[in-house]
Amino acid sequence: MKANEKEINKEELLRLVREGDQAAFSALLTAYEPLVRAEVARYTAEVDACDVEDFRQTALVAFSNATLNFDLSQCGVEFGLFAKICISNALASYLRTWKNRKSHLNSAEPLDESDNGANDPVAPVLEEEAFRALCTLIRKQLSPFENRVWWLYVSGRPAKEIGRVLGKDTHSIENAIYRIRKKLSKELSEWR
Repeated sequence: MKANEKEINKEELLRLVREGDQAAFSALLTAYEPLVRAEVARYTAEVDACDVEDFRQTALVAFSNATLNFDLSQCGVEFGLFAKICISNALASYLRTWKNRKSHLNSAEPLDESDNGANDPVAPVLEEEAFRALCTLIRKQLSPFENRVWWLYVSGRPAKEIGRVLGKDTHSIENAIYRIRKKLSKELSEWR
């Protein structure tokens, strides 16, 4: 029951954040601070210490955007997973930009404008919109049960653990993953 109460509280906090409640945002950020720190650490292993704060700021902006863009009506996708994906995408994009800028500064060459959007400030927004469109497509193609299985599966959980979480046997989960892959491979090949 306590885990369920936490989810309800997080949903309520997300609603309050959308109404502009700074205390609600602070509470959510406190709850997900370990996630933000872990993602920043993952992307800053090769970054100068003086640049780490820029990565942290990028992660915080991505987290803030995630609180505003998370679809509260969807079932099966936890806010934490959505936030992690948003933060990871933003940091990956920022890391590409950072590396490109660093390499050009070190070589004293002019920036190449044909770098596939690495310096384009709109690129992260477009990536996030594409991600949301992809999530919507996936959600529409799969049943509610398949959606729950899918998001647990892409978060790295094995079939046996997914079965435990959803109260199903491993064979049912493996069959669901097979159906999901079949459905999505067809849809995603057409989507591109």
